[in-house]
Amino acid sequence: MKAIETYLRATDWLNAKFGWIVALLICPMLVIMIWEIVNRYFFNAPSIWAYEVSLFIFGGYIVLGGAYTHLAESHVNVDIIWGRLPPRWRAGLDVLTSFFVFLFLGVLFWASLNITIDSWKIGETTMTHWQPPYYPLRTTLPVACFLFILQAIAKLIRDLLTVVHGQNPFPPKVQIR
Repeated sequence: MKAIETYLRATDWLNAKFGWIVALLICPMLVIMIWEIVNRYFFNAPSIWAYEVSLFIFGGYIVLGGAYTHLAESHVNVDIIWGRLPPRWRAGLDVLTSFFVFLFLGVLFWASLNITIDSWKIGETTMTHWQPPYYPLRTTLPVACFLFILQAIAKLIRDLLTVVHGQNPFPPKVQIR
């Protein structure tokens, strides 16, 4: 049981810290967008890089925040039935549907990892005039999938413990909001 608790605490800590670091990406993105707006509309001097860099940052921001969102239980949920169930039944339903989470994340991880490896091998760049490297952005998806899989395993463990014991003996202790 100690190994399970250690895994849960380590995974929660990792995804909470990573989530907060990723959240800070919004700051440089905002600075770049403001820079571009000022240059474009006040000085009539748009850049060739600002839009693409902000798009890359936002892409990484969205995918890398998924595991933290799962930790915070903030993903969209259709809870017409689920929300009315007692905790043990909710956990049981989550255990049953976790198969689809792992199937989706497994396929996405495998496909994105292969694409990312190929992108690094060829030194892929975008097809714009500026042509920045594309492989750093491609790398964010397999990393995000891996972190999400770790958090999904933690949720599955907690759900199984809730089904068996009627309550979760190891709720997340990290501050998630």
